[in-house]
Amino acid sequence: MNMKTEKLTLTLTCVLAAGAPMMVAGQPDTRVPKPNIVHILTDDLGWQDIACYYRAMHGGEESLYETPHMDRLAAKGRRFMQAYSPAPTCAPSRAAYMAGQYTPHTGVLSVMGGRLTRPYHGRHAYIDPFYSCRLDIDTPIIADVLKEAGYTTAHISKWHFGGRGEGFPGPLDYGFDFSWDARDGHYNDPDLYDPSDKKTANFNGVYHPMSPDRITGFAASYDQSQPYALDPNDDDRPFDAVVDLSLRWMGKVKDQGKPFFMNFCTKFVHSPFSTRDRKRLEHYCKKMGVPFPTDPGRIASMEPGFRNPYYAAMLDTLDWQVGKILTYLETTDDPRNPGHKLIDNTYIMVSSDNGGLEFAPIARGKDKGQRERITDNTPLNGGKHKLFEGGIHIPFIIAGPGIEQGSVCDTPINLIDLFPTYMAMAGVETKTELDLDGCNVLPVFLGKESDVTFADGTVRDTLFWHFPSATTSSSIIRKGGWKLRINYAPELNGLSPMMLYKLYNDDGSACDLGEANNLVESHPEKTNAMLAELQEWLVKNDAAMPYKNAQQVGGARLPGADRVPAVLERQSAGNRLEVLVETGADKSKVVEAKLIYTTNGSKLLLDGGRAKEEWFEAPAEISGGTATAIAPPGMTHGVFYLRDENGFLITSEPLPSIAGPGSNKNAGSTLIEDGYAFRPGLLSLIDLAISARENAHKAGLDTGRLNQAIQSAKAVVKTPVEEKSYALALRALRNAIKSLDVPEAKLPVLNRFVTEKW
Repeated sequence: MNMKTEKLTLTLTCVLAAGAPMMVAGQPDTRVPKPNIVHILTDDLGWQDIACYYRAMHGGEESLYETPHMDRLAAKGRRFMQAYSPAPTCAPSRAAYMAGQYTPHTGVLSVMGGRLTRPYHGRHAYIDPFYSCRLDIDTPIIADVLKEAGYTTAHISKWHFGGRGEGFPGPLDYGFDFSWDARDGHYNDPDLYDPSDKKTANFNGVYHPMSPDRITGFAASYDQSQPYALDPNDDDRPFDAVVDLSLRWMGKVKDQGKPFFMNFCTKFVHSPFSTRDRKRLEHYCKKMGVPFPTDPGRIASMEPGFRNPYYAAMLDTLDWQVGKILTYLETTDDPRNPGHKLIDNTYIMVSSDNGGLEFAPIARGKDKGQRERITDNTPLNGGKHKLFEGGIHIPFIIAGPGIEQGSVCDTPINLIDLFPTYMAMAGVETKTELDLDGCNVLPVFLGKESDVTFADGTVRDTLFWHFPSATTSSSIIRKGGWKLRINYAPELNGLSPMMLYKLYNDDGSACDLGEANNLVESHPEKTNAMLAELQEWLVKNDAAMPYKNAQQVGGARLPGADRVPAVLERQSAGNRLEVLVETGADKSKVVEAKLIYTTNGSKLLLDGGRAKEEWFEAPAEISGGTATAIAPPGMTHGVFYLRDENGFLITSEPLPSIAGPGSNKNAGSTLIEDGYAFRPGLLSLIDLAISARENAHKAGLDTGRLNQAIQSAKAVVKTPVEEKSYALALRALRNAIKSLDVPEAKLPVLNRFVTEKW
């Protein structure tokens, strides 16, 4: 059992009847073993990119995209027409899915978390709140619960919600038995993956851009010594290591007498928009009336429709991946269910982490920097990054035991529902400690219920979204067929501050899926009622809200900007940090304080500066005009974030500047050279080291290395020294603690380093 499961002491009860799961509402037949669960989570797949969805929305018209395998899966199971992602972009959606919680609950609110926030540009009236780069390691996820229920679990390919680059935490740290992600370097089964075999990290071009451009480097031979080769088992398809690995993993675990859960997160159809499959690219160029490219630049116009043969070829490859997994399940005997194939006792799903990307800049060639169309989400409005329907409305198909073949369902569901649903599939009951926001939708999957209900039987008729990021910063409530959106950045995106749409009529038929008619003024009672419910939900979930910008330039400044107090003084005593701000009748009151800090704000700690620092949040207190906090162990730099009674942001240090109007340079971070640097964090780390030493003594462990690091660190903090001395002391002390088998060594605060693995 991993550390976080021990800490939370989850109450999980598996009740078995003749070796099978207990029978609860909407649960599988108890006469067969626990079902396997396979979720194919695609990346940026549009709602109608699957051909059967397109035909349904366009009166039977055939799509230019060919997806026979996903169509085959839909024919074997159930297709949902109102499925949603928890967010309009990758990281927050994936974290919410795995945790079964809405984004305010997970704290992962955007892809660009873990960075100092600032105005998107000078005339932006609002500033993004600080949000985390990663899901808290103590948060229970699906893998934890299924392992407790006797499942063998695997995460394969794209992770993207637990830290930056290589390092802690990865899928294994969150509870998976097996993990492989070429980008993050996580693997733990040499029988399945040999890190010295570099070709296994290559897969059809995605995340491995074609070199020097997207018209060279196609897979052309069966020579497996080449980085990109044709698959000997599929006549003319490029070898795909990710699919190959997934099949070999299922082949290994199916004979272990346990059910399995495979979280297959393909990187298709995410950028870069290229393909190693020349045959498929030629096919779609011809089909779309586009000449085969001789330059890596523009190939698709900006006009509506499916016009990009690169994307079409990538979608074709995604469909082939689904087909390989589905065929394996259909043709492989099930050792736990003699006389049957694996498919007979496996729930297999295909969904997307968010809506389709409609436009993207060209990476190379004569048109570099210009945009081209990727896909088209019509009749939905918008696409990835946006909280219009095109950004969160996703395809979802499931097949498996008890699911009616070829059925279609209009019940709204969300990816956060999969956590409690998987538990129902596995026969697991849980207490409220899990604190899930999603609902068990297995009865809906099985056609036993048409409504989604909470554990107490109450019908769920409302869904929420919170995405306080950059130009699309918004919160949303969908209630019945109605959708209300609060827009926090009207001066940037040109949209109304409040939008009310009627997506569906009372009879369930589509009404305004394109979100063309804002009904705020014509339906004030509906607007006010939904706004009150949305605001109540935001408060209840302590949602991180955008700050108002007192430094706004140009345009009408927000009321109260002239009353924002200034920081008068900052000081520290040991590891205690403190800032004083102006008070008085003409100044607004500070009502909220938090410490934003980094543990790798030194180039020395970054091993030569190979990655930018990552920032975290720690509690702080505010009393009158004084904010205080205790420096976390190993903190190198800290900044107080203060919010006044009118919602304006006040910082203890000047934030890194932006590069002018239209810039999104807030995506990066710059080292804060002043402020609370090094000494307070080293003092806290010394205290942690002393605690670790005490526990090491009790366990009979050798503390010689730790003693030496403590003494050296104490010498450093006695007098002011240069950055290098602090950085070396922090590193030595941190590594000395981590070298011992003591509780302190496993604390996340010691394992938040991009270039060092725990």
